[in-house]
Amino acid sequence: MQCLNNGLSKSKTVKAIYEQGYDGGMTNAFDYLKKIEREYNKKFEPQPYVRTMTEALKYRTGSIGRECDYITRNGVFNHLWMNTELTTNHKGFIFEEYPILHKIQKCIREFRKILELKSIPLLYLFIEGYMNSELTEIKSFANGLSRDMEAVENAVAYNYSNGFVEGTNNKLKMIKRTMYGRCNISLLSAKMMLQKPGITDN
Repeated sequence: MQCLNNGLSKSKTVKAIYEQGYDGGMTNAFDYLKKIEREYNKKFEPQPYVRTMTEALKYRTGSIGRECDYITRNGVFNHLWMNTELTTNHKGFIFEEYPILHKIQKCIREFRKILELKSIPLLYLFIEGYMNSELTEIKSFANGLSRDMEAVENAVAYNYSNGFVEGTNNKLKMIKRTMYGRCNISLLSAKMMLQKPGITDN
């Protein structure tokens, strides 16, 4: 609770727990922190994008000292996709050290603009512009979009989502796993279908 009230992240809290003598598993520690969040309706602070060399080491090493700072991968991702803030020095160093990030950032912003404006013409321009990109991953992404244009256009133009379908699929898979392969399709169907009392099929 002290770590929660002091604004620490879950990772820093777990590190502090180990320093206090905890010798259990890390998964159990993080699960316990999630229970605390639910019980007190309060979230731990997100992990900062800058970490020290000491913090990068495993929790049980007992290392001390501060050799250098480094930017976490999630920190870079969040800046590129969510436009979270980086210090001027950190941003300058990263983009100077990895100039390819300029192209990645431009690609991300163009794609976000397509979704924000729901613009089909911009979608076609995006695909045409990146189908021959020097970045293999972006080239693959653009070519993948071009192979299923009807679905991609609908995703851009409309607010509809297949999230509820995916949720049902997950429910089906969970129920199927609990049956351990011992039940037939009729029982699986009965487990999936909800019918109010008094209602019969015609």
